[in-house]
Order: sequence, then C-alpha cells, then structure tokens
Amino acid sequence: MSLVSTRLPQDMNKEIEWYAKKEHVGKTVALRKILERGLKEVRIEHALEEYREGRVTLWKASEMARLPLWEMMEIIKEKGVPAPYTLKDVEEDIKAAFGE
Repeated sequence: MSLVSTRLPQDMNKEIEWYAKKEHVGKTVALRKILERGLKEVRIEHALEEYREGRVTLWKASEMARLPLWEMMEIIKEKGVPAPYTLKDVEEDIKAAFGE
C-alpha cells in the first residue's frame, strides 16, 4: 500500500471523524472507505459519459466501471441514459459475453 498525505479543511476533517465514529473504525479506514465509494462513482460517471457519447459499447462501459453488465444496465436505466446502440455493438457484446 502507498502512503498519501493531504491537507483538509477543518469541517471536512470533522465529517471524516464523524463517519469513522459512526462506522466504529479509525480515520484511516474511514478515509479508505470514502475514497473507494468516490472512485467507484467517478468510474461509473466516466463509463456513462463514454457510453452516452457512443465511444464505447455497453459491455465496455461495464468493464470500465468495474461492474457486472446487468448492474451497468440498471444504472443506465435509472439515469435514463439513451442507448446509442448499433447492430455492430450488439455483435461485439455477444462476442465478448461468449468469449468468441
């Protein structure tokens, strides 16, 4: 593991302390959990943007977000992201799904 150091505003530090206490963990573990959640959200947002713009297929977007295909499909549905899906995309996703 790497060591990362940063300065935080006092109010943010208080929130991290609150979260650590709520979760019954130390500040380091609390920060790690918060970062994991945040990075997951960033990955999903990026994958959705790439998919929305037609730069990647649904399958590739799910890989980018590190989510199962079904979960990515649910997120796309919940957020109302239009599907720029072509027949070629369908063929690529089928090949990827079945390892062809």
